[in-house]
Amino acid sequence: MTSLGERIRALRQEQALQQRQLAEKAHLTPSMVSQIESNRLTPSLHTVGRIAAALGVPIASLFDGQPPARIQITRRKDRPRVSFDGSSETWAVLGAGLFEGKIRAVEATLGPRSRGVATDKVVIKPGQMKLFYVLDGTVALQYNGERHRLLAGDSALLDGGLPHGWENLGSTRARVLWVILG
Repeated sequence: MTSLGERIRALRQEQALQQRQLAEKAHLTPSMVSQIESNRLTPSLHTVGRIAAALGVPIASLFDGQPPARIQITRRKDRPRVSFDGSSETWAVLGAGLFEGKIRAVEATLGPRSRGVATDKVVIKPGQMKLFYVLDGTVALQYNGERHRLLAGDSALLDGGLPHGWENLGSTRARVLWVILG
């Protein structure tokens, strides 16, 4: 599977841009672009969005470097990773695509006693359902003004278009699986 950094480099080179030029267009430093392309730095979703905009491509194209096959295996070490500015939440993208297809899944990790990203940072259409499954930890799922305490093995199905978020109630990291349907 093509890494995020390799995909960005390939798209930049297809457009005959130097790293410095891409950095200027994305309002980043050339050093940051270099570190992202060499996979020494995992960019936040906000930064990935800036790079995609600078390259004139959808964010998904930075993660979908290969055409779909009947089976595509992604090793744990090769999962695309996404972080968020101002949050300890990180996502490991499961399967072969971010924001594409009928089903999308991410494994989200959140540091001790911290909150996940706000729903306004993640674009989802009203009516698209989300499955929230707790892998490890004790978490609170906030949904449409209500708070629900969930333990490992608990799950919830919710309309992703309504306000929602999660927080880690424990003193160790928590992991959840988000599956977006539709």
